[in-house]
Parts: sequence; C-alpha cells; structure tokens
Amino acid sequence: MAMTQRNPGLFGGNRFKLGVFAINVSGGLALVDVPERWDASWDNNLAVAQMADTAGIECLVPLQRWKGYGGKSNVNLYSFESLAWASGLLAHTSHISVFATVHSALVHPVFAAKQAVTADIIGGGRFGLNLVPGSNADEFRMFGAELGDHPDRYAMAQEWWDIVRRVWSGEEYFDYEGTYFKLQGVIGRPRPYGDQNPPMMNAGASPVGRAFALRNSDLHYDFCIRPEDSAPRIRESKAQAGRRELQVWTPIAVVCRPTQAEVNAYLQHCIENADWGAVDKRESSILSPKGSKSQTPEEVAQIRTHEQARAAIGRSHYALFGTPDMVAKELARLSEAGFDGVAIGFVNYRQELPYFVQEVIPRLERMGLRRPVPTVRLAS
Repeated sequence: MAMTQRNPGLFGGNRFKLGVFAINVSGGLALVDVPERWDASWDNNLAVAQMADTAGIECLVPLQRWKGYGGKSNVNLYSFESLAWASGLLAHTSHISVFATVHSALVHPVFAAKQAVTADIIGGGRFGLNLVPGSNADEFRMFGAELGDHPDRYAMAQEWWDIVRRVWSGEEYFDYEGTYFKLQGVIGRPRPYGDQNPPMMNAGASPVGRAFALRNSDLHYDFCIRPEDSAPRIRESKAQAGRRELQVWTPIAVVCRPTQAEVNAYLQHCIENADWGAVDKRESSILSPKGSKSQTPEEVAQIRTHEQARAAIGRSHYALFGTPDMVAKELARLSEAGFDGVAIGFVNYRQELPYFVQEVIPRLERMGLRRPVPTVRLAS
C-alpha cells in the first residue's frame, strides 16, 4: 500500500481548522423546539458532509447518544451509531476526516479496533476516533452497566486505548491482563490505512480527564469561556504533550446572519421556543445571570438573554451570535488565543452551513487563517 499523508488537512494544512459537530443526532446541539430544528436523517447527514467536504472543512465530529434528553423535544433521541455512520460518510466523501465517538465502557476494544480500521480503509486514511469514558448513567443502564467512579472510568479508558493501539500495531497474538480487561490471543488484521494509526481526540476537562487527554490524544477538546483566559491553559497543554504534536480545539455554537438585528430576532425566537425541560436536565446551572452591581439593568438583561440563547442553542459552548464580520473576528480571536480549530454546531446545519461557507470562510482566508480550496476540488 502506498504511503500517503493520513487525514489530509487535519495535520498541517490551514492555520485555523474547522469541524462540523453533532449532525448525527436529532436537534444537534440545540435544545430548542422550533420547526427548523435539525432533522438528522441520512439524506441530511450526507448532504452536509458533502457540502463540508467540498468547502475544505477539515472534519466531522459526531456525538454518541443512546437516548434523548427528555423535555418536549426529547433532543438526540434519533441518532446514528457513530462507527457505522463514519464508515458510510467516508465512502461518500473525498477529503474530509470523519470521527467516530466511542464509549470505552460500552464498546469492547477489540471490536472497536476492527470497526475503526474498517472505516479507516474505506476512507483511505481519513478516519479519527473520539474516545469518551461516558457520563450518562441512564445510557449505561441500557447496557446493563453502572456508571463507575470518575477516576475509574479514565483508568478503564487507558486500558481500552492501550489495547486498541496494540491491535492496530500489527502485533502478533498477545494476552492482556488488566484491571478491567483480561484478554487472550488478541490479534487484528488488517492494520489501519498506510500502517499509521488514526488520530484520537478526547475532551477530558477534569484534572484526571485532562491528564488522560494530554497523555494520549492528538486533539484535545477544551471548553472556552473567554479566549484570552484560555491562552495560558493551551500553552500548558501543548508543553505537557512534549514532542508529540497536540492540537487544542473548542466546540462552538454559531448563529450568523447578514445583520445583527436578524441575529437578535433569531436568538429571541430560540429563547421563546427553548425546550427548558431538556435544558434543565442537561445543564441547569447555565441559566443564572452574570450581572453584578456594577452593571445597569439593561446590561444585565442583555447578558441574561445571551446566556439563555447560549444554553438553548449551544449547550454552554462558546457562542458566536453575529454578522459574518463578527463571527470571523471571534474565530480569529480564538486562533490568537492558541486554539487550532473549532467544532461548530448550528440549529439547522443544512440551512446555515452554506451561508457560513459563503461569507465567513472567505473572511478567514483574507485574515490569513485559511487558504482557498483549489478550484479543481470545488469542481469535483
């Protein structure tokens, strides 16, 4: 097999990278009960994946949900299992990397290693793995499992990841004697595409989770409240990774319209139709206003509106609600803080991604954060 660079564009490539987040689940990231909320049909998934592929967006990142969040909309109830989903999309795209999100406590590592290699070869080296220990007790009970203590989940994830890498390495029959896995005669063929391991991402944020991510992952998803406040943490993360190249990304929510008045009207529409039952179950703490005595009542009201919209549309992720100029400037601000890329959630990906591609990406190109996609690729 000819050796080629895996995951084109994800490593090297643009200075600031873009991903599309959570198209495989109904509602995406948005906890809103509006007519246009995301319908995660296969046709919609395929259309968005191919649109992103043509636009030069670097990756697709799914959620892995096994049940919804309740409330009126029961957001994420309808979902595609992400390993099979990634295989299907890799077969119908040409350049974009497609990740699968896998619960280390629910999917056996030998099976996951084989399934991942299958997807990777289908995509010619464009597969990636988003490894999560799991945190939803209701979902664990669907599998007859109980959610273990937080440190134990990461200890199990470490064993899981060690096994997967040994399977991918082409090692001959091996036994594994761990605390969580006891395996005999393990072997896996074929190896990943080009005999190079797919990249792994992890979003561990607690001290234990972050240590796991910095020890093992190629991409660390770190949450952002204010980009400038994230800069020291990003520098520290990359220093702790040592000689291993580590990218730091953050998930964001985007509402982008030609004018701020249109943006504000849409935010109000989402607030008025938010599924607060699902919001409260997912993250009740996000709804408290951040006003202080130094702020006027009008400023407090504006902050509350923004925070409510952020909770409903983006599940507390960093929110970019503005015109193309504003969104591009905020993305540049994230890049300046040290983030290598963002994974984007929209209320309706198929309706909103074309405008983002048309208006925001060219602005990023003019800022020197991205390069134009070759014409021959656009024609394909």
